[in-house]
Amino acid sequence: MISLSYYDLAGLSVMILLLGLLLLLNGFEQTRQLWVASARMVVQLLFMGVWLSWVFNADSWLLVALVSVVMLLFAGYEILKRQTYRFQTNGLVSGSFVVGLLSLSMTALVLTIFSLTLVIQPQPWYEAQYAIPLLGMILGNSMTAIGLGLDTLTKSAVKQKAQIEAQLALGYTAKEALMFLKKQSLHTAMIPVINMLAAAGIVSLPGMMTGQILAGIDPMEAVKYQIMIMFLITVSTASGVLIALWLAQKKLFDPRMRLNLSQLVKS
Repeated sequence: MISLSYYDLAGLSVMILLLGLLLLLNGFEQTRQLWVASARMVVQLLFMGVWLSWVFNADSWLLVALVSVVMLLFAGYEILKRQTYRFQTNGLVSGSFVVGLLSLSMTALVLTIFSLTLVIQPQPWYEAQYAIPLLGMILGNSMTAIGLGLDTLTKSAVKQKAQIEAQLALGYTAKEALMFLKKQSLHTAMIPVINMLAAAGIVSLPGMMTGQILAGIDPMEAVKYQIMIMFLITVSTASGVLIALWLAQKKLFDPRMRLNLSQLVKS
């Protein structure tokens, strides 16, 4: 595999600076956010590279568990940040953070352990080389979809409060009154995943497959791994969104099945 130098990456970073200036001249108001996000990405990936090199060499399940917990916590935090309306804080932790973290833990984490123990079966099953990249890919996609689904549901509930309450007054249950918003939220969350599946292999070569091919892995072996990842991402995303929407629905209604938007605070 051909190695890249830090000078190569520094040269590429100039393109991001120039891109930001071009966008700024064309009225894009989030140029600073683009630059900050790019710098943050570089720092995070370099830190992760150093940390993972140490974790891989240590061969300790405790370190793998620690990395996984940190990844889950940050993914839950990213879901929280993407919400226009957040559930009120319970103690020291935001309700939206708890919803996101539970959804990810019950889907991405469970599916990662399932695939490691029953599909890939490395020895030991928690081998960092497989466990951490696998969890990261599943988490990243699930996090985005859950964030989109939750944001759509809460924003729509605020905007369509009168319609929901009208259905409740007509005798609909909380689940029935919120069903049309749930369908809309599911659609918003799942469309990117469906597009990803439809485009894979024809329009685009997915990241994991590309990385393995660049590293010299046989293309057919890379394809099999990518298909596995796609299936895991799809299942994790769909089930994670469903769990998140169910938890959010519980928070949007009080024990007497009345819509309770006081639970939401605008970010």
